[in-house]
Amino acid sequence: MGSKMKKLFLLFFISFILFMTSCVPPDIFEPEELKPLTEKVIFCGTFGFSGPLDGMLISPYDLTTDKEGNIYVADTGNNRIQKFSSSGEFLMKWGTLGTGNGQFNSPLAITTDCSGNILVLDTANNRIQKFSPDGKFLMKFGEPGTGDGQFQTPYDFAVDPRNGNIIVADTGNARIQVFNSKGKFIRKWGEPGIGNYQFSTLFSVDVDHLGNIYTLDLGLGIIKKFNSNGKILRKWGQVGTNDAEWQVPYRLAVDTAGYVYVTDIGSFKIMKFSPQGDFILKWGKQGGEPQNFMSPLGLFADKSNIYVIDFMFCSIKIFKIVLE
Repeated sequence: MGSKMKKLFLLFFISFILFMTSCVPPDIFEPEELKPLTEKVIFCGTFGFSGPLDGMLISPYDLTTDKEGNIYVADTGNNRIQKFSSSGEFLMKWGTLGTGNGQFNSPLAITTDCSGNILVLDTANNRIQKFSPDGKFLMKFGEPGTGDGQFQTPYDFAVDPRNGNIIVADTGNARIQVFNSKGKFIRKWGEPGIGNYQFSTLFSVDVDHLGNIYTLDLGLGIIKKFNSNGKILRKWGQVGTNDAEWQVPYRLAVDTAGYVYVTDIGSFKIMKFSPQGDFILKWGKQGGEPQNFMSPLGLFADKSNIYVIDFMFCSIKIFKIVLE
């Protein structure tokens, strides 16, 4: 076949293909309509039961995890900290009742700092203690009182992941106090009342990856969101039985993406909200089954799981949210 014939044949072939594809109805090549993904909560397991021995808990209040997935529990009734593996295996403990370094009187909250150290809110001693991951005492700050850097029964605290600042829910003084990572006082806001910059019963606080501060006021039944300097950005929440309402909100936790989780001990549920306060989902019901609750109290959310303390069962329940 000559060169001219080859060119004519190729031109004819291309024209034929273009003609045929133009005759095909366009919807044949359109993808199947995608269904919106929904979030599903999966129960992953539980560990812990009541008692004073290693691995046993009495009135646990709070928990946190480290970068390796180990779980640290504020074993409040035993006045100690216990460390578990990600699967719930007991690893170590430290602490006894007292006022000395490494001793506690009702430790109600626990978290990690930017270096992986463990911070404990020693509530009845009105102070914060810092430890290495293996329980070695490093430092402390705080004392009883109403002045800057003093506390009256603080109930919760959090660490700003951007700079290591420590934000304390100074419950008895109805205020938020902010400290640097060395315990130096930076700022405060709040007083008793019902206004935007006032608190009734300040029970919980957490910080998102942008430095925004979320507070849960048990007395008012609302969450307030502040920027890192204490300017209020929004607030939401009310008592009720609808999806976006709660009965007795007790603790909140913010995950690494900024979503907010709340334990509602009045309805035995966990609730999830967007950073803007939009309701997303809730789960849980009253019952003795492993995945259910009798008293959902403390909680923590990391990049993988949501951990919930069932106060009455003295146990930790682990959940995961997946898209399907």
